[in-house]
Amino acid sequence: MIPTHNDMRILFEGKPEEYIDLYREELDEFLKPDEEDELREFEDFSDVESLDAEELFEILFTIPMTTDDDYCEVVNILADEYLPYDIDADYENKKLVVYIDEDKYVIDSQDGYSILRKFDEIIKPEFEIRVMKLSLDEDNVHSLVILKSDDWKDLEIKYADKVAAYFETIDKTDFKR
Repeated sequence: MIPTHNDMRILFEGKPEEYIDLYREELDEFLKPDEEDELREFEDFSDVESLDAEELFEILFTIPMTTDDDYCEVVNILADEYLPYDIDADYENKKLVVYIDEDKYVIDSQDGYSILRKFDEIIKPEFEIRVMKLSLDEDNVHSLVILKSDDWKDLEIKYADKVAAYFETIDKTDFKR
């Protein structure tokens, strides 16, 4: 889901109960046990009431990425989840190629973080990828969110310290902390 300004306010004010009230069905669906879901192996979310606003935001609004992921798939998931236009990423001659409508972008890198940074450059200036700082402390999982660049600017005006505390631009992120 794309977070709204209200969703960001809830995060910044630390009011997890508002997420639970607004998104109970989505949380129940996401948190129900599923033996085929490999992502469940790293967390146990058995009691939604015990989660804080940061954890709920991460579950509801971010896309998890691991260093072992297929970054072509990560780009496609990010595009499908957050972007309003047709994007398709695929490998051609061992290079990742991103098609946005009629435009073709070749990302000549095998490093996943470089791929994501290049994808961020491709979708700018209209959109911007940021990393949830909380996820940088996790072993192998990083949580990404894309918003319109204007929305990030609006949030920075209204919640400057909070945006800086919770999110980092992907071009400045040190994933190897």
